[in-house]
Amino acid sequence: MDQNSSRVVAGESNTGRNGLVCQYQFEDGSSQFIFLQVGDKNGAVDIDRSLSFCTENYVQAISSCKGLLLLSSIGDLGLKYHVLDSMSRGVSTLPQPAITRRIIRSGLAFDGLHYQVVLVHVADAEETPDGLEMEIYSSETGIWTKFHPNGLFSPVPVPDFEFSELKTPPLFSNGAIHWEINGHLLVYQVEVGYCELIELPNSLEDWCWQSTMTYKRCLSESQGRIHYTYTDLEGIHSWILLNEEDHDCYSFNYPYDRRTFRWALAHSVSHQDLNLKHEEIYPHIGQGNREPYDASPLSLSEDSETLYLQLPGFLVSYNTTTKVIEEVCTYIFPGINFNCCLFFPFMYGKQIQAETAGKSLEVGVVELPIKEKLDKLAF
Repeated sequence: MDQNSSRVVAGESNTGRNGLVCQYQFEDGSSQFIFLQVGDKNGAVDIDRSLSFCTENYVQAISSCKGLLLLSSIGDLGLKYHVLDSMSRGVSTLPQPAITRRIIRSGLAFDGLHYQVVLVHVADAEETPDGLEMEIYSSETGIWTKFHPNGLFSPVPVPDFEFSELKTPPLFSNGAIHWEINGHLLVYQVEVGYCELIELPNSLEDWCWQSTMTYKRCLSESQGRIHYTYTDLEGIHSWILLNEEDHDCYSFNYPYDRRTFRWALAHSVSHQDLNLKHEEIYPHIGQGNREPYDASPLSLSEDSETLYLQLPGFLVSYNTTTKVIEEVCTYIFPGINFNCCLFFPFMYGKQIQAETAGKSLEVGVVELPIKEKLDKLAF
């Protein structure tokens, strides 16, 4: 492992098929990082043992981008950041950031050659009340730089504390990093350094209170479009962020303000329907109706037909067209801590895709954590 390199090249990992990476964290702080191949048609998954590995010392996954993983570990001076090329196992440990204020969001962007790690901070209260600033690491230069977006303010005060398990993983899509923050979508266009805040469809005036709820959300890219999926008391809902072509089509027929009308509902399913289908197919999974916050959306498939949901002890796929639920993964958890198993979207490269193209993935055979011995990476 190269602790000094500031550049990771992931070869052909910028194109390929979608998958999932699971971080299973044990009570002693060690973790298994398990890569799951996702079936193109039936939503089934299987373990890719060639990419999976284990770690110690409370390493935490933050995001993935085109074959790279952004990880953090605890160092003497605070958090240390690492970028892992999952294909080659090359690791870059980044220099310590200069800004010591609280980091409220972090993300990763990768163009196939160079990557950027972006940290979002609350600006100095005396200089810019409620303002946001960024610190950006470039693998091309090997240094951190400060970035102050003009006129970028948090729409509501940032909560003093947020459960890391409930944060929505960031998404890099169409040249931009997307974060959920305080009822809004923060979009950072990497190439031009432009930021904007877009109100989310489930935004509330008192988002500080909403952020303490255990309902989870996810950001996904499907067919080149940004999808925002969330759980509430009624069910699970997926919205599409409208682009300029959509606006041109809608505004031709209906007059509206395109600055405020930014989302269109794509899919919605009630908890009642999910419970009925779930118990009908898998009566062994549990007794009685589950709570709304038990269903956590993880990702949409590339064709937007399959929605992956995490339930306590289970990963299931829900076909938004046929309305069929399939169990694809099971995991054990201590007590009620089913957040010990975290899933992130992951994109496989062309080489891995070609090697597994003829492989048939089975349904309901993946059990986590896996018992086989995995390669250990030290940070």
